[in-house]
Amino acid sequence: MNKWKIAFWCCLTLLVAVTVFSVYSIIDQGVTLTYQKEGYRDTENDLDQLIEIINKTDLTKKQIETELKDRKDFEFMDFKTDTISLNRVLLIFDNDRLEKITKQW
Repeated sequence: MNKWKIAFWCCLTLLVAVTVFSVYSIIDQGVTLTYQKEGYRDTENDLDQLIEIINKTDLTKKQIETELKDRKDFEFMDFKTDTISLNRVLLIFDNDRLEKITKQW
Protein backbone atom coordinates (compact mmCIF):
# COMPACT_ATOMS: atom_id res chain seq x y z
CA MET A 1 0.00 0.00 0.00
CA ASN A 2 2.90 2.32 0.56
CA LYS A 3 3.94 1.98 -3.09
CA TRP A 4 0.51 3.15 -4.22
CA LYS A 5 0.74 6.29 -2.09
CA ILE A 6 4.17 7.11 -3.46
CA ALA A 7 2.99 6.51 -7.04
CA PHE A 8 -0.13 8.67 -6.45
CA TRP A 9 1.88 11.62 -5.10
CA CYS A 10 4.45 11.33 -7.89
CA CYS A 11 1.70 11.34 -10.52
CA LEU A 12 -0.13 14.21 -8.82
CA THR A 13 3.06 16.27 -8.63
CA LEU A 14 3.84 15.56 -12.28
CA LEU A 15 0.27 16.48 -13.29
CA VAL A 16 0.41 19.79 -11.39
CA ALA A 17 3.84 20.62 -12.86
CA VAL A 18 2.66 19.89 -16.43
CA THR A 19 -0.51 21.93 -15.89
CA VAL A 20 1.40 24.93 -14.50
CA PHE A 21 3.90 24.78 -17.38
CA SER A 22 1.05 24.54 -19.92
CA VAL A 23 -0.77 27.55 -18.46
CA TYR A 24 2.47 29.54 -18.44
CA SER A 25 3.14 28.60 -22.09
CA ILE A 26 -0.36 29.64 -23.17
CA ILE A 27 -0.14 33.01 -21.40
CA ASP A 28 3.35 33.61 -22.81
CA GLN A 29 2.10 32.89 -26.35
CA GLY A 30 -0.77 35.35 -25.87
CA VAL A 31 1.55 38.12 -24.69
CA THR A 32 4.02 37.44 -27.51
CA LEU A 33 1.29 37.58 -30.16
CA THR A 34 -0.08 40.80 -28.72
CA TYR A 35 3.31 42.53 -28.90
CA GLN A 36 3.85 41.17 -32.40
CA LYS A 37 0.48 42.52 -33.51
CA GLU A 38 1.36 45.95 -32.10
CA GLY A 39 4.64 45.89 -34.01
CA TYR A 40 2.83 45.05 -37.22
CA ARG A 41 0.34 47.85 -36.57
CA ASP A 42 3.20 50.35 -36.19
CA THR A 43 4.76 49.12 -39.42
CA GLU A 44 1.45 49.36 -41.28
CA ASN A 45 0.90 52.90 -39.95
CA ASP A 46 4.35 53.91 -41.16
CA LEU A 47 3.68 52.37 -44.56
CA ASP A 48 0.34 54.17 -44.87
CA GLN A 49 2.00 57.44 -43.88
CA LEU A 50 4.78 56.93 -46.44
CA ILE A 51 2.22 56.23 -49.16
CA GLU A 52 0.43 59.49 -48.32
CA ILE A 53 3.69 61.43 -48.22
CA ILE A 54 4.88 60.14 -51.57
CA ASN A 55 1.51 60.53 -53.29
CA LYS A 56 0.46 63.93 -51.89
CA THR A 57 3.70 65.91 -51.74
CA ASP A 58 6.62 66.80 -53.97
CA LEU A 59 8.91 65.37 -51.24
CA THR A 60 10.04 68.65 -49.66
CA LYS A 61 10.64 68.78 -45.93
CA LYS A 62 8.04 71.51 -45.35
CA GLN A 63 5.27 69.60 -47.13
CA ILE A 64 6.16 66.37 -45.34
CA GLU A 65 6.07 68.25 -42.03
CA THR A 66 2.57 69.46 -42.92
CA GLU A 67 1.48 65.89 -43.73
CA LEU A 68 2.88 64.58 -40.43
CA LYS A 69 1.13 67.15 -38.23
CA ASP A 70 -1.78 64.82 -37.45
CA ARG A 71 0.43 61.97 -36.17
CA LYS A 72 0.25 61.19 -32.47
CA ASP A 73 4.04 61.43 -32.09
CA PHE A 74 4.44 64.69 -34.05
CA GLU A 75 5.62 66.65 -31.01
CA PHE A 76 8.61 64.30 -30.64
CA MET A 77 9.77 64.72 -34.25
CA ASP A 78 12.72 67.05 -34.81
CA PHE A 79 12.40 68.85 -38.14
CA LYS A 80 15.58 70.88 -37.62
CA THR A 81 17.80 67.90 -38.44
CA ASP A 82 18.16 66.06 -41.73
CA THR A 83 16.54 62.89 -40.34
CA ILE A 84 12.93 62.44 -39.25
CA SER A 85 12.02 59.30 -37.39
CA LEU A 86 8.67 57.59 -37.79
CA ASN A 87 7.99 54.48 -35.69
CA ARG A 88 10.12 52.06 -37.68
CA VAL A 89 11.57 54.05 -40.57
CA LEU A 90 13.80 57.08 -41.02
CA LEU A 91 13.21 59.83 -43.56
CA ILE A 92 16.58 61.23 -44.59
CA PHE A 93 16.71 64.65 -46.27
CA ASP A 94 19.35 66.38 -48.33
CA ASN A 95 18.85 70.10 -49.08
CA ASP A 96 15.31 69.93 -47.69
CA ARG A 97 14.27 67.21 -50.15
CA LEU A 98 13.62 63.59 -49.29
CA GLU A 99 16.74 61.67 -50.25
CA LYS A 100 16.00 58.17 -48.97
CA ILE A 101 13.95 56.08 -46.57
CA THR A 102 15.68 53.49 -44.37
CA LYS A 103 14.86 51.10 -41.55
CA GLN A 104 15.36 52.46 -38.08
CA TRP A 105 16.94 49.25 -36.76
